[in-house]
Amino acid sequence: MRELFLVMKNTVKLFFRRKGNIILLISGIIIPLFFLLFTYGGSGQLRIGVVDKDGSLISQDLINSLGKTDKFKVVFLKEDEINDKVSKGKVDSAIVIPQKFEEGILNGNPKDVEIVSIKGEETTLFLKSYLDRKINVLYNLSKASYGNKESFYKMYNLYKNSPFSLKTYIVEDIGKTAVATTRSLGFFIMFLMFSTFNISNFILVEKRDKTFYRIFASPLKPRTYLASNFFVNLILTVFQIAFILALITFILNLGFTKATFDVFLVLVSFGITSIGLSSMIVTFSPSTSYSNTLSTLIITPTCMLGGVFWPLYLMPKALQKLSDFIPQKWAIDAVEKIQMGSSLSDVYIDIIILLAFALTFILLGIYKIKTSEKMGDFI
Repeated sequence: MRELFLVMKNTVKLFFRRKGNIILLISGIIIPLFFLLFTYGGSGQLRIGVVDKDGSLISQDLINSLGKTDKFKVVFLKEDEINDKVSKGKVDSAIVIPQKFEEGILNGNPKDVEIVSIKGEETTLFLKSYLDRKINVLYNLSKASYGNKESFYKMYNLYKNSPFSLKTYIVEDIGKTAVATTRSLGFFIMFLMFSTFNISNFILVEKRDKTFYRIFASPLKPRTYLASNFFVNLILTVFQIAFILALITFILNLGFTKATFDVFLVLVSFGITSIGLSSMIVTFSPSTSYSNTLSTLIITPTCMLGGVFWPLYLMPKALQKLSDFIPQKWAIDAVEKIQMGSSLSDVYIDIIILLAFALTFILLGIYKIKTSEKMGDFI
């Protein structure tokens, strides 16, 4: 046991001695969080720029009604500011209420309110629906008053002061949150794989520095040596997983339908698999340059095929079947199920498959390092 802790201590020193490893460790947390913030960030309230070219009571009431909802935050703009504010993201959308808007309502021919946005229907659909409903009420009042302004405003005031009101409630879009969080965790999985590889790669560093064979000249057994690297890797992996989940849950308030611990177990299971894969790559590599190339050729393509960057259903059927042999697929699958309300009992098969991958990789690594008798030239 003492030998195990001594080797672990040496591995930790080697890891934190290199600034690149620390940067990778931090990047694996920061980059997925930035992705999540840009995809889903904000309070959910849309900033609506408003230009009122009519200045009538009706147009002012329409603007006030926008500001009273929880969905919109009204920002008054000048007409020549619209393109600049929208393109720079200062506002999510802008509306322009045209001149003679009130006159058009009274004449039974309401003019369209222009909506300016570069964010597509996801942002503008609710705004357009809200405006259409309000304008449709005004149009019906105009028809009932036969275009008489005095009669129109009498009915309009009765409508505004009516004891009956329609309230809008914002329902949380769990689907959108789930997609954004799953994709950000996908990026985290990729960085986690590179991080675990860097730690496993210390085996080759010690080969290159001639300490590898001095270690095995001592009573230290191969499995103890590999176990020390594994446990250091596992500790840092668990730390990264716990840290990013804590940030997502408690800082961004994007919990996993109250199943954060379930996601934690899934990611730890994948972390063990990633450590096993990294150890196997390193033990089968004759040099550091060979292992670096091999890890890149394995990690990046398997992340693509495993649904880390995009949903699996977008890929051809043949590639979807191939993804069954890729660990990332089972981790993403389990996270998606939990996101949509499944419990741990619904994803235990995914976890078992991940641990089966891990056991296979670890046993192959132990076998290779145990039978290693010579050291090649390192580039």
